[in-house]
Amino acid sequence: MRKGIHSLYHLVKTSGLQDALNGDGFVFIGRTRKSIKVLRWQKEGFVLYNKKLELGTYTLPQQVSEEVFFELERDVLDQMVNAINHKSSSNDLRLKAQLTL
Repeated sequence: MRKGIHSLYHLVKTSGLQDALNGDGFVFIGRTRKSIKVLRWQKEGFVLYNKKLELGTYTLPQQVSEEVFFELERDVLDQMVNAINHKSSSNDLRLKAQLTL
């Protein structure tokens, strides 16, 4: 995933569904599920947290709807980031997800 702060903010802003300036965190997962970025507005500007795996992939939570954005509890995000699937398979379904914190 090569997008930076401005590109990720633009994705949230153009969706029209969320306000990126309200302090919520927006989680973006790369197509290969090896990288995760969290975009969050703080008092003076955006903060972008980035974690890229050398081995394994992130396991996505079960999505309850077909929406591009859906709410995600903080403990679910913690579990997702810390419970890394170290088994890789060429048959894995590659997903692109945008989640809200």
